[in-house]
Amino acid sequence: MSLGRLDIAGVRNIRQATLELSAKTNLIYGGNGSGKTSLLESVYILGAARSYRNHIFDPLISRGQEECLVRGLVDSHPSRHTIGVQRKRGGEREIRVDGNDVKRATELASLLPTLVIGPDTVNLLLGPPGVRRRFLNWGLFHVEPSFTEIWENANRCLRQRNELLRQQAPGNELNLWTRELVRYSELLDKMRAGYSREYQEVFLTNCAQMTELSDISCKYYRGWNHDQQLLELYAKEEESDRKRGFTQRGFQRADVRIEVVGEDAIGSCSRGELKVISWTMVISQGAMLSDTQAGNLIYLIDDLGSELDLQHQTAICNYLRSTGKQILATGIERDRLIESWGGESNKLFHVEQGSVEQRGESE
Repeated sequence: MSLGRLDIAGVRNIRQATLELSAKTNLIYGGNGSGKTSLLESVYILGAARSYRNHIFDPLISRGQEECLVRGLVDSHPSRHTIGVQRKRGGEREIRVDGNDVKRATELASLLPTLVIGPDTVNLLLGPPGVRRRFLNWGLFHVEPSFTEIWENANRCLRQRNELLRQQAPGNELNLWTRELVRYSELLDKMRAGYSREYQEVFLTNCAQMTELSDISCKYYRGWNHDQQLLELYAKEEESDRKRGFTQRGFQRADVRIEVVGEDAIGSCSRGELKVISWTMVISQGAMLSDTQAGNLIYLIDDLGSELDLQHQTAICNYLRSTGKQILATGIERDRLIESWGGESNKLFHVEQGSVEQRGESE
């Protein structure tokens, strides 16, 4: 599977563009501000109905336009799927798959999973825990069929308990939702813990290839102490939760931490090392998908040359090409971009002032 055709209208400075993509490597070059990243953004929108850069859509829509539209043709031999996402100023959206209206963006995520690697990827380590929880949830969504239902039920129970805490509801009513929250939290924790154990094996194997660091570990923290029962903890902290008006601990406080020689990577590694680690985290997540799940996985690689030295660029590019997955990668310098990806490109595109032109093809 792959994204064979991409149509863009009104995404940042790209007023109109159509790209016929290779199922393998697609290289996109152009100057700063030319629209390269907007192309990657457009692909991501097809798989998530939102941008990976921020959740505010007004700046994403071209100046003077009231909406943006991205459409794609997903080749799934012998069948094909057409998908489209329209977003308007103010946040309204319309999603269509094979001509049918779709309400949930998760249907897009199943059809066109995308992983982004770029300047902001280092925020997996430097950013708040919420960034890492979303990272963890992405992996679980794609490998655990029951994840979505459990996740939605856990959040529903959490919202209801928080509302009751704010209302100073009676204990019996609060306890009912507390028990339900505990049940789904423990299911979610078990799922996350199992995924994390498998993920760490893949991550450590890739770290050995991508980095020169030793004694790296990836640790999962569930959001409450491992020696505590969550139901007992909620009973103990009920008064404190009521004063604050929200549930202080639980699945919503989970985190993933990377340690090097027993110390937090943030404090013990250089920024360059953190970049390599964070990129390896994303690559490893893609490797966790089975052949069936990752059949239409797309890697979106933004400005690799400005982020990493040549040695690490080569290691990551070689690895990604070896996966056989579809790749869209951007860069400023044409020749350097081609060299980084093995001296050849299945398709090459040039972007200038929002205008996209195909410049080469080699099979």
